[in-house]
Amino acid sequence: MYGSLEEYIYKNPEKPIKIHLGCGSKYWKNWCNIDGYKSKSSDTHRGQMKNSPDLWLDIRRLEVNDNSVDAICSHHVMEHFYRYEVIKMFKNYYEKLKPGGVIITEMPNLDNILKLIFWLPLKPNYSSDDDSEDKFKNRDMITSQLYGASWEENKEGYPYHKYVWKKKEFVKTLKDIGFLIVLQTGATKSHLPYRDMAVICQKPLDEADDSLSELSILFKKNYGSKFFRIKIQIRAILKLFKISFFQLLKFYK
Repeated sequence: MYGSLEEYIYKNPEKPIKIHLGCGSKYWKNWCNIDGYKSKSSDTHRGQMKNSPDLWLDIRRLEVNDNSVDAICSHHVMEHFYRYEVIKMFKNYYEKLKPGGVIITEMPNLDNILKLIFWLPLKPNYSSDDDSEDKFKNRDMITSQLYGASWEENKEGYPYHKYVWKKKEFVKTLKDIGFLIVLQTGATKSHLPYRDMAVICQKPLDEADDSLSELSILFKKNYGSKFFRIKIQIRAILKLFKISFFQLLKFYK
């Protein structure tokens, strides 16, 4: 555990400074894992934390020197903040990134959520190994992204979704801040491909240089070729239709 992000950077002088925002139960080695809330017994959306984060802090503003961070990653975190908050957050992150630094963001994509709502006759549900549990009640894999874990009673409000972005809207916002767009895809690494989106953006190396940094190229490569990304999304769509079809059969039995 560290007392501040500055302390983490000071004590890891040889390491690239990679920040994992809103880590929840996913603790990544060689990253500075940050979260703002400890686990509660009511949590169903993020799992129980087996490892404590490296830092407990409010991720809406990183208190650290400018140009000191190499990479920032968040998986299904930004939808838990209002639109205006996310814009302020990314402006802050832009200042903290080194030139060529990268942000990887995965979150729901409103456009594709609406398409799936239209296409699927019955929305596929998340499942539980224990049918007696009601923690998945009213939680389908599509519409739940519009409001988050609203079946949980939580005074802090962190399980709930405040704003769901469209991909083009989010990309334009990043460009307006000053970021270069490295990749925008539905082939996400976490949660559900196609329904969700992954966007990689980079702080320019300098004002006149819009080339990609080595870090950007590396993170983009991690998402595979264009063909691979298309295949991942098609597979996810077919899986959703399969689950929906079998639920529909069960419904009419």
